[in-house]
Amino acid sequence: MVLISILIFVVTLGAGLLGLYVHKLLPPEQKNDSAKAIVGQVSGLVSLLLALVLGTLVGTSFAFFGSQKTALEGLSAQILELDQALAQYGPETKPARDKLKASAQKAYDTFWGGGEPDPALLDVSDPMASFQATKAFLATLNPTTEAQKQALASANALAGQIEHARILQSLQVASNPVSAGLLFVLVVWTVILFFAMGLFAQANGLVLSAMTFGALCVAFAIFLILELGLPYTGLFRVNPAALQEAIVNIDK
Repeated sequence: MVLISILIFVVTLGAGLLGLYVHKLLPPEQKNDSAKAIVGQVSGLVSLLLALVLGTLVGTSFAFFGSQKTALEGLSAQILELDQALAQYGPETKPARDKLKASAQKAYDTFWGGGEPDPALLDVSDPMASFQATKAFLATLNPTTEAQKQALASANALAGQIEHARILQSLQVASNPVSAGLLFVLVVWTVILFFAMGLFAQANGLVLSAMTFGALCVAFAIFLILELGLPYTGLFRVNPAALQEAIVNIDK
């Protein structure tokens, strides 16, 4: 994502510098007030469109990031509820509770342990396999009391909810909220805007500084959009406090 943002910054600033260069080549009759007004109006239109779409995409990516945080908190609560249901059944479920805690700890270490997480670990095959193992274990239990039957029913229901939540998270992460085609359109608009800005400007230190700052702002906005679309593997990751709390309280 950093390389993409740097490339966008270079292309955007390059378009502005190209506009400054073309300005020197324009014949005097094309530098009249009428031409400046038309180019200024078009630049204003493109600037408005760019601001609206960029703002919308930042909001969409932030909402997606927030929904993943909410989903993680809900999943952490369900993990604790499953652990309690297994505990209520009896000591026979101790292996399943240990495995539940180990799985939660592995998920935390994978995405928040300080290393570089593998995006392949977000594939739906992992939660599906884990659910099948849990389901197979619960099928081996033979409840003899009404309390055990209720605990087993709760455990089965919670295991299904956890599988659904984890699969949904994986599918949501796989379907990035921002398409590559839309980002390409944004970059094209940005290039057009900066070229138009430079077309009727006199090159000096202030103009170059302003163009550089503007290109940085656009590049950082797109960087933010891309990173917020990677809530578990990007630079800005979902806060794992809920999962940490669940891990601490499992098997107690």
